[in-house]
Amino acid sequence: MGGRRVLPRRRGRTRRAASRPAGRPAEKPGLPDRLAGYSLLTSTVSKAPPGRAIALYGYGNGELFNMFQPLVVGADRDTYRRVDAADERDRPTALLAPDGTRVLLGEDRRATRDLLLVDLTNGRRRSIPIGDPVGVRLLAWSPDGRYVAYAAAPLGPSDGSVNFVDSTVARTGTLRLLDVSTGRSTEVPTATPAWTAAFAPDSGRLAVQVGQEAHLIDLDGRGSGTVPIPGGRELAAGAGWSPDGRFLATVPWAADGPSGGNTNHSVFLSLTVDVQFLAITGTPVPEPVQDVVQLLGWRSADSMVVATTNDAGQLSLTEVALGAGTRRTLSRFDTGSTCELGTQNCQVFDLQLATGLLPDLTVREAGRPRRGPWPATLTIPVAATVVGAALLLWRRMRRPLAPGDRIRRYQSIHDDLAHVQVVPGKVEVYGRRTTAWVRQGCGSRRVRPREQRSVPRRTSR
Repeated sequence: MGGRRVLPRRRGRTRRAASRPAGRPAEKPGLPDRLAGYSLLTSTVSKAPPGRAIALYGYGNGELFNMFQPLVVGADRDTYRRVDAADERDRPTALLAPDGTRVLLGEDRRATRDLLLVDLTNGRRRSIPIGDPVGVRLLAWSPDGRYVAYAAAPLGPSDGSVNFVDSTVARTGTLRLLDVSTGRSTEVPTATPAWTAAFAPDSGRLAVQVGQEAHLIDLDGRGSGTVPIPGGRELAAGAGWSPDGRFLATVPWAADGPSGGNTNHSVFLSLTVDVQFLAITGTPVPEPVQDVVQLLGWRSADSMVVATTNDAGQLSLTEVALGAGTRRTLSRFDTGSTCELGTQNCQVFDLQLATGLLPDLTVREAGRPRRGPWPATLTIPVAATVVGAALLLWRRMRRPLAPGDRIRRYQSIHDDLAHVQVVPGKVEVYGRRTTAWVRQGCGSRRVRPREQRSVPRRTSR
């Protein structure tokens, strides 16, 4: 699976947001000014729940190995956790709750009878039944956290493509509204095929794209109007309705649009597009915003948060002021060569932010990543290696030696230690205590202490 090629474009000046020093958790949600790189030592939500999250995204590179990680980043501290439930479902379409406390998962390889709700505060999972097995594609979560819009469709035999479920449901799926609190789903037959969707700021209505129209639908499924969408464009998924309710945001099709079923699911974020706006209330709309990779949410009616990229391909989270067009960088992703065992650049995909936390968002200075306890797949082999090494050393030290061999053992041990100094500076390889120890163990033979020497520092990884 490859990413889209980045086309060089000129950028305007950006200014960095003021950072808050790293420390204890803040009352207001925060975002680190840089996001940590890839690590195999990142623990899971089930093993070490991270608390509320500010971001959910896929991370990795599939050039040589399939080592992708679905990750969440803490809103209160620099915690990073793998969403292991997403791995178990083959990294399906997923939604991060507006308050950052839950993740809802579909199924990416087959028809399913349920959706899976993961609580990030305690790691618990809740299965939400949806009836007979269907393919599922998650579309949007309401600002109040109660409703989820998703599309569902029967599935035939798989054609073997990576996004078989997502593309099939995108072409044929019918809109359903899930009440998360009760687990009840309501089908809206008039919204077929449901392509993208976004809730109104009061959570009372939903805009869903069917063909080249945005249907405005009440929570009981009744339509309240339509908004034409220009050809070649689509309603921005999830965050396409402005906070003041005046307009909808649109972006170009991901590929060949609704008829082709090619969505942005599992696509590396790199291609820049423009965001254009459509009036709902008849009031004037803002000027288009250029050079945007993805619309992620809103800080206010006049300020939105987007993903952007530079000419080097580094992805950033940026706040854009509508009208003025000024930008400030909130955070940057690490896209260095830390993926695929250090052989490939890391890529970001399926990126979402906790939209309900954005109005009060602060930017903090990134601290040391808190990745939780090591995964068992690494802890057990490392522990076994340490125990085995200790046992071999103990057995070696317990072997009886002739007096002539003892001095060679001690010399060998101290020669080894002389090359494993951690702190730079002059260190005494053999001191008085060492000399006395050797003299006591070797009869009358005396080993002259070596002179002090400078030992280079060994880099710790």
